[in-house]
Amino acid sequence: MTEAQIVKRIVAAIRTAGGYAIKHHGSPYSHAGTPDVLGCLRGRMLAIEVKRPGGKPTALQEHELRAWAAAGAVSGVVTSV
Repeated sequence: MTEAQIVKRIVAAIRTAGGYAIKHHGSPYSHAGTPDVLGCLRGRMLAIEVKRPGGKPTALQEHELRAWAAAGAVSGVVTSV
């Protein structure tokens, strides 16, 4: 399964559970390292970096996930729904 397919399933699962989520599309004009999925479920902010099984986040992605967590978000690296 590709990372894009995993992202699509995660976004769908969050929405099915009554939350809201979007896939963040990186560009030269966006904040580098922003997690792949940003959302909210049951009042909790979600910041999710998606990787294929065995994949590792970059140092910048890890830094961004820690910043989101420090601000109160549920954040982390996931490989499936």
